[in-house]
Amino acid sequence: MSPGFSPVSEETANAEVNYSPTEQEIVRILDEYIKPAVASDGGNIVFQSFDEEAKAVHVVLQGACSGCPSSTFTLKNGIETMMREMLPGKVEQVVAING
Repeated sequence: MSPGFSPVSEETANAEVNYSPTEQEIVRILDEYIKPAVASDGGNIVFQSFDEEAKAVHVVLQGACSGCPSSTFTLKNGIETMMREMLPGKVEQVVAING
């Protein structure tokens, strides 16, 4: 490792970013409800961005989720539905980028 480099966990990295209150809530929902379920299938989901105007959450699907035929179904019928219900009027869609 180079001098001055200190590895940080994903949680620490997320905590250091200045997220809006809605983004903080999105990250909390992903970490608390969605990541454990996705991880049990060998995948991972990471928050990338939130477009407040379009009410769109952008996430990166990694591991087994990347390119998985079921990931679109899971995204639309699971993750997007949960986000809409838990953040009514703030989130309308979840867009995935395969990592």
